[in-house]
Amino acid sequence: MDKVLWPIRKQLESRLTDQDSLLGKKLLRKANPTTLENDETRLGFDLPPLLKQLYLEFGNGGFGPGYGLIGMTGGVPDDTGKTAPEIYLQFRSAGKEEPGFCWPQSLLPICHWGCAILSCIRCDEQDHPMYIFDPNAHADATSWNDAFFKEAPAFESWITAWADDVDLWNKSYGQDGQVAKVLAARAQAA
Repeated sequence: MDKVLWPIRKQLESRLTDQDSLLGKKLLRKANPTTLENDETRLGFDLPPLLKQLYLEFGNGGFGPGYGLIGMTGGVPDDTGKTAPEIYLQFRSAGKEEPGFCWPQSLLPICHWGCAILSCIRCDEQDHPMYIFDPNAHADATSWNDAFFKEAPAFESWITAWADDVDLWNKSYGQDGQVAKVLAARAQAA
């Protein structure tokens, strides 16, 4: 795990998030192990070991891609003031109010980009792939599947790419970005 932690530690010496110029540097408070265990019980699944280690070693959110990782209970919230467990549980219960909306089990929102766009981690799959949830892309009247996009094959490669100065937003939404291509193809087909 140290091969992943070292580049992140190095990156945090120069910047906490992609938005440091807007947010400024903040003192990060590390997660409490008992709180993380309580969150796992409440969510009904375990956090991936690397994500858990990041919360324990570097901070309970507030660093990483975009506006930073969203903290677990007691950590740095997203732009709406909610922590990752709160967002997940809200989305899991939203299907009652929003027809066709069914948030996938064990897909935990962990990073926000603004405009309600979230990077999410599959906690129940071995490599913990990353997905983007972009509600702005939703057009289907019966299902929200069109709002989910595969972002990275593994959480480790995603967070390491950020630590290596890869512009993850541009990789998805830039001119040649994978999400941008899907959205362009949808627009042409319409």
